[in-house]
Amino acid sequence: MKKSKLTVVTHDEKFLQRLTNCLGGEKDISLVSALIIKNLKNEVRQALAFVKQMIEQQPDILLLDQIILRDVAALDLERILGYRHKLPNVKTIIVGERYNEENVMTMMQGGVQGFFRIALDDAHLIKCIRVVARGEFWLDAELTKRVFEEVIKEFKNKKDRLKPLAHLSTEKMAMLSPREIEVLALISQSMTNEEIADRLFLSPKTVKTHLRNIFSKSGIRNRVEAALLYARHVQMSH
Repeated sequence: MKKSKLTVVTHDEKFLQRLTNCLGGEKDISLVSALIIKNLKNEVRQALAFVKQMIEQQPDILLLDQIILRDVAALDLERILGYRHKLPNVKTIIVGERYNEENVMTMMQGGVQGFFRIALDDAHLIKCIRVVARGEFWLDAELTKRVFEEVIKEFKNKKDRLKPLAHLSTEKMAMLSPREIEVLALISQSMTNEEIADRLFLSPKTVKTHLRNIFSKSGIRNRVEAALLYARHVQMSH
């Protein structure tokens, strides 16, 4: 089994301890490095040294504290941001208390693949890491709903684009079987393939087949788009 190499940059010692504890029994995730930063403005040298260490280690996943990300942006630290191209395969998960929907969409466009709210339990944290490690996007069900509502708001402000979107969504859903719609609904709840299999009394292999069919029929590319498609379906059904 290939282990996913995980690195963490946080201001919160308790979160790092929590992460270390919940990874204790996991065989597919390895914490290779961690950095605690209390005041980035005063610890730029340590941050740069850690980035260089990451380039040597080439971790699979970076868990990045939302507060530190804001500090990097506020201080315009190009010396740190400039290293990103040397870590082309690192998948980023932002960790924070709450998220602005517009910022989430912007960060997703910039390459962020996961958003974890620290209020969620350890099982969700492990799930988030595993989903992102597979190259997929991860948002919890509440955040997915809020992001979708923001998308709808944008399209309502551009009425000429709202009607084509509604027609496309209806057309996509009409192509799916009842079982595929069930699977889509569970994806919108941030369930993994294994959890969907347990819920529907199917094998994980059958769930994967349903997912391939859903993606092929609807033209969507990932689980976030699948969740948004289902949310749109629910919106239009009321």
